[in-house]
Amino acid sequence: MKRKHFLGTIGAGFFSTFLLPMIGSKNSADISKRPNILLCISDDQSWEHASAYGDTVVETPHFDRIAEEGVLFSHAYAAAPSCAPSRAAILTGQEMWRLEEGGLLFGALPDKFPVFPKLLEESGYSIGYTGKGYQPANHDLQDHWREPIGRAYNDIQHETPDHISSIDYAANFGAFLESQDADKPFFFWYGAREPHLAYEMGVGKRHGINPDEIDVPAFLPDIDVVRNDMSDYYFEIQWQDAQLGKMLSHLEKNNQLENTIIVVTSDNGMPFPRAKTTLCDHGVRIPLAIRWGSEVQGARTLDDFISLTDLAPTFLQAAGVDVPNQMTGMSILPVLTSNSTGKTATGRSQMVTAIERHVWARPNGEGYPRRAIRTYDWLYVRNYEPDRWPAGNPDFVASHQGVYGDIDDCPTKQYMIEHQNDPEVREKFALAFEKLPAEELYNVSQDPYQINNVASDEANREILEDLRQQLNEYLEQTGDPRAEGRAPWDEYPFYSGDYAKKSMKND
Repeated sequence: MKRKHFLGTIGAGFFSTFLLPMIGSKNSADISKRPNILLCISDDQSWEHASAYGDTVVETPHFDRIAEEGVLFSHAYAAAPSCAPSRAAILTGQEMWRLEEGGLLFGALPDKFPVFPKLLEESGYSIGYTGKGYQPANHDLQDHWREPIGRAYNDIQHETPDHISSIDYAANFGAFLESQDADKPFFFWYGAREPHLAYEMGVGKRHGINPDEIDVPAFLPDIDVVRNDMSDYYFEIQWQDAQLGKMLSHLEKNNQLENTIIVVTSDNGMPFPRAKTTLCDHGVRIPLAIRWGSEVQGARTLDDFISLTDLAPTFLQAAGVDVPNQMTGMSILPVLTSNSTGKTATGRSQMVTAIERHVWARPNGEGYPRRAIRTYDWLYVRNYEPDRWPAGNPDFVASHQGVYGDIDDCPTKQYMIEHQNDPEVREKFALAFEKLPAEELYNVSQDPYQINNVASDEANREILEDLRQQLNEYLEQTGDPRAEGRAPWDEYPFYSGDYAKKSMKND
């Protein structure tokens, strides 16, 4: 692994933004009509849980259609494994550590950071959203602040199973389309609240999803409790995919399908132990498919590393809008509009992800700061506070998730806690709930579920040192306060219910 190669790929996203305004204006001048944009984000879905990726149990025909008629990305990553910081990174096109309070769940995104929907609106786009927008976060710090995605279209409701949002996403999208000036392009954000926990127990099985056929990730116990939990998770994935299908019908009805960039993805990984809130693949690796009529050659799979921070400069470039220099994402429009497949010469071959604080899961609201670098063969994770509990304290209840509060409450979590000393659970419990060393290293090519930490193996010393240095350089280049030995996130407020307060250091 060569350090120069790393800086020429993952660093390209940050440095190339200085060129994007010129590139975007040139490319977009040839488009007779600026494209509409429909961004569809599921809530807590890992990449492999869509049938286009080979899962034979979950059925996602509309995601599959976008992939077949457009491009499927095999290595797409969220900036953070937590809802609000991931969404803030999408909106700003920047790494979450650059966003101050915006890098936290239940934080606030300062209005000094440009967000692409408002830039599109200023250039003549109509904007709106349905479902979950930039949440959970505080929108009330400034008098002029409003949801950065525009007006909410949530008025049309319908009956749904328990724990499924009653918002009729597709009908509200239809209402948005009907209200728009036909001569103006639009940006619309479909934020499904599914498959976020909690689930109606047994809903998956009742709707024909056979728990016995599910491929349980190796970091979870392969037992009926987990299989049934995942079946209910699959049902909610299918629910939001069905709404996507109805939205595509609305586009076809309004003759807008071919001139609409359709992006389908998720904000972070599945809400299970050792997944969401971690920097392992099931926490940050997410599904991604993009369709844009005849502008994008279909039936292609790209294996480059893609960050969701890339969406903002991609949308702006396609719309002919200048890309702010502070965006660290890299427009993928050139590769989208090419005929490339697999790994491209100019694409990233590494990805950096991060997290600071998720819920109020430790005394004084302390977080569990992490940074990670992922290559095709290796995952290196740095834990800045290894003396803290990564999933939250086992004796601290200060959020609706109970103890170990950074893991969403669910039957799988409860079973693993109750059976933590059982032989078939012990190792998996330790990985998800117990304290971790300052550094983790996984040979992903041999250990795809990132179970065996080989950071202490002498044979891997060179790889460990190389990845450690490459991570340091990228964090320094992109202005991560942690690279300077600072941790401002410890001082930021937590805007949520009874815990809407600053850390005890500031009380």
